[in-house]
Amino acid sequence: MRRALSGLLAWWAFFHVSWMAVTFLLWGVINISDENPLTPLSESVYDFYAFGVFKMQGWFILGFAPLCWLINFFATGGTRILPWRQPKSAAD
Repeated sequence: MRRALSGLLAWWAFFHVSWMAVTFLLWGVINISDENPLTPLSESVYDFYAFGVFKMQGWFILGFAPLCWLINFFATGGTRILPWRQPKSAAD
């Protein structure tokens, strides 16, 4: 059970950080136009995730991945920042 929770938290934190990086790149660095086909898709994913899941709580959005890593550290002895790597001391 502990290994399954660790895996879930690790993958969710990984996808969360990936989502934040892609959002920053698309809207902050590249500044995609409204005519780009990625715009409606990225806006709908952003709206669902940021407003639906996290209720647009900025402090929680920024602290979610470190919180997952901290929980993994106390539960398994490893942070699992890269989720495809198993912690060495993970117990079932």
